[in-house]
Amino acid sequence: MSEAFPTLFSPIKLGPLTVHNRIAMAPLTRQMADADGTPTDEMVAYYARRARGGLGLIVTEGTYEQDAFQSKAYLSQPGIANAAHVAGWRRVCDAVHDNGAKIIIQLMHGGRVSDPRVLGGQPPVSASATQSGGWTLYTDNDYEKGIRNIKGDWPKVTFPPARALTVEEIHAVADGFAEGARRAVEAGADGVEVHGANGYLLWQFITPKTNLRTDQFGGSPENNVRFARLVGEKIRAAIGPDKLIVLRLSQDGVDDFTGAWPGGTAYAEAVGKALSDSAFDALHWASFNYRDNRFADDPTPMPTVLKRASGKPVITNGGIEDGPQAEAALVSGAADMVAIGRPIFAHPDWAYIVRSGAPYPWLPFDRKYVIQPPLDYGHAYPMGLVDPEWPVP
Repeated sequence: MSEAFPTLFSPIKLGPLTVHNRIAMAPLTRQMADADGTPTDEMVAYYARRARGGLGLIVTEGTYEQDAFQSKAYLSQPGIANAAHVAGWRRVCDAVHDNGAKIIIQLMHGGRVSDPRVLGGQPPVSASATQSGGWTLYTDNDYEKGIRNIKGDWPKVTFPPARALTVEEIHAVADGFAEGARRAVEAGADGVEVHGANGYLLWQFITPKTNLRTDQFGGSPENNVRFARLVGEKIRAAIGPDKLIVLRLSQDGVDDFTGAWPGGTAYAEAVGKALSDSAFDALHWASFNYRDNRFADDPTPMPTVLKRASGKPVITNGGIEDGPQAEAALVSGAADMVAIGRPIFAHPDWAYIVRSGAPYPWLPFDRKYVIQPPLDYGHAYPMGLVDPEWPVP
């Protein structure tokens, strides 16, 4: 155990899963799968290298769980929707386990913030018939084009109007999450994380300004999280009691970086209470800074509120870059486990560096670490990048 950071390097039990330290790798969008969603050699190398760096748990990038209901959100996004995807993820899971870490596959549905180029001419689906005012990430950007080696025009791609899911369709989408979870476990994952954060479909239900429903799936915090609860219940029925199920939550989204829940901590408390008897083993709070809850009347960190209200352990992400910050989040009660994102892009050995206690010249985050991360020569050659020839809409 690290003398400097005894809590950070102590084991933790999350539901049925025991993890050897309290460091998780946060889910990080990369768009490096084959065009059909199959994980690549480069993905195997990427995840294996970070597992070898001393992480306790890896939460994968957002992975679409089924082909129906416009689940896919990005070009070159990995899927867990068929046998080829399972085979690809099995190689990833095996490599992570061989290097001493646990891994859960994050299941996500893009909802109204899905790239129209992956929707097959169909409108996106959402909680309500709304339209995002944002645009697809990492388009219309010369720097991004350069690091992706994309030539020619690459225009900004905006989101089309979404249609509201019917109650019957909500149950069908939840069934798709359950089937994706079953395939994730078949691939060797230690469980799944349900993406209810960052602007995607479940977030669109949980967030009042995008959920205008007046039925049992809208109109109150309890109703707004009913869809997430349903997804958790169906996943638990599909994969049994021995695998971890986590729900990721946030106030902000990819098209709403300054988003805040109405009523601040009171809304968070209601969400936590509504999830207290859910099938989820843990919650995962995502933010730019977990200490900033964007609510002046009560400065309590949102993960602290959710932990107290739900009675569930919380993985906390945002504003944690080094060992002292991680230990402080754990000791304060704002986290049971920390999720580290951008620093691990640039420093795969983050856990070992922190544990050493030695001063270290941390590199500032740069998107090139997403596109061209350090590779493990045992799994793939460097610069083995996918060229998806992304179409112009």
